[in-house]
Amino acid sequence: MRVLDDATRAAVRSVIAAHQAQLTALPGYVAAEPGFPLVDGRFLREPAVIVLVDRKRPLSEVPVAERAPRQLGPYRVCVMQADPERQLAASADFEDTVNALAEAAVNLVYKPPAGQPIDKPYNVKQPFLCHVGPDAGWPVLRPFLEGTTRSLSVAMYDFNADHIAQVFIDLVREGGIQASLSWDDGMTKEEQVIRKKLRTLQQEADLTAWLVQCGKGRRFASAYHEKVAVRDHKAFWLSSGNWSQRSQPDIDPVGTPAQAKGMFSKGNREWHVICNDAVLSKVFEKYIQHDLAASAKEDADGAADAALDVAQKLKLPDVFVPLDHLLEQAVAFAGPVVPVEPARLPSVKTTVKVQPVLTPDNYLPHINALIDSAQTSLYLQFAYMTWSDADKDADFRALLHKIAQRSTEPDLDLRIILGSTSAAENIRKLVEAGCNQEVFRVQGSIHNKGIIVDGQTVLVSSTNWSGDGVLRNRDAGLIIHNEEVAQYYQQVFLDDWDSRARSRVDDDPPVTLASADAPTPPGMVRMSWGDYHG
Repeated sequence: MRVLDDATRAAVRSVIAAHQAQLTALPGYVAAEPGFPLVDGRFLREPAVIVLVDRKRPLSEVPVAERAPRQLGPYRVCVMQADPERQLAASADFEDTVNALAEAAVNLVYKPPAGQPIDKPYNVKQPFLCHVGPDAGWPVLRPFLEGTTRSLSVAMYDFNADHIAQVFIDLVREGGIQASLSWDDGMTKEEQVIRKKLRTLQQEADLTAWLVQCGKGRRFASAYHEKVAVRDHKAFWLSSGNWSQRSQPDIDPVGTPAQAKGMFSKGNREWHVICNDAVLSKVFEKYIQHDLAASAKEDADGAADAALDVAQKLKLPDVFVPLDHLLEQAVAFAGPVVPVEPARLPSVKTTVKVQPVLTPDNYLPHINALIDSAQTSLYLQFAYMTWSDADKDADFRALLHKIAQRSTEPDLDLRIILGSTSAAENIRKLVEAGCNQEVFRVQGSIHNKGIIVDGQTVLVSSTNWSGDGVLRNRDAGLIIHNEEVAQYYQQVFLDDWDSRARSRVDDDPPVTLASADAPTPPGMVRMSWGDYHG
């Protein structure tokens, strides 16, 4: 069975319905659904009853009276760990949060700038500064920022790294530049501190800063997720990673080789690029200023909360994470590694065709075309690929079906590295949709969202593969048609594939939701939702 089809799903659901009371009585029960069972690190292509629980325990620790049945009707029963999203959806304690998330895509009002200049190809004559994290993130970003002489326009999702904030504040206060910051409306404890500093800075220097409110009736569904900084109207930095501790750790593994050991325990895998082209820089800046102007208008119209507020708008719960899981990741990242140095590419003078992409403006059609264009190889590295059956996500689902179809082509070398968070859940859904399981590997500390086609073309982007990420949030990317540039990122991908990613799919760790006043259980660590999900 290649695909878990609708008729088979219906047959399994009828068996689940007949035994619903028995299943609901299981300790920690979250949900039951049709699916492919996970057995010894692989998904078997046979229909089964998947029972999701909030904390899966080794079978030896489960009393016989509390165990799930081994079989219901003709179907095997497979108990799996429910990831935090599934637990959240089933929890009565967070009903308001769940409802707000469900309604986030309703009545969105985003309107692009006139003429949609983002939806045109551009020719770049200057080399790109290619670099990746955690190898060389902050050591490249810092001099880029400090090289600003006139203006800096920034669009950012997560800005919680104090070492970046201090450089930004010093630059704006002492450099006499004109600065703009368009910032997602989410809130972490670290960002509360930084936002207070920036509110003070607004009174002292030329800083225009607004929050972009997301959700029902707003411009974007759930996140203003872009990571772009435009310097002096003529160069820009674009990345998969935020201005956060994990995306831009204050380390220099290239310049200080001793910091290379264990660098993945300090920072995520990210792809970054700096482009020196005035025309294209002004295109990205146009959209940043467009978003800022819309936030200012919302504030003037009384929509509220667009200023640099310090109040949390939508609180996602903390989670309890097994200490053993964190220690296993630390051990996996402790081995020797050779950091990848930044490179200015192409190495010879030439003109490079590039296609800028933004969500929700033009990302999906260009990514569909990019996937279709692959002739020999197609490599994807994403934090996650989240399946959705929602009607509103039909176009995103079609993209995933395209990947599933291409994964069966014998002459195409398709490889997909996914982050370890919720990997079992995400891969199971994709395999049930027809994906060849052999194309997947799992790697910790992945925050990247990149694609390489035929070793000739590369996408550097901030767009997560979820319904909101591909269709309704604000994200930015750059498709670069140049072999040298593509090969730079491809070598990083292949090293990850060979040295850090694993082909075995283990069940997700027993991460559970943590209410505000709940004590931390023995052997667990409390983490914020954002920190756990990267």
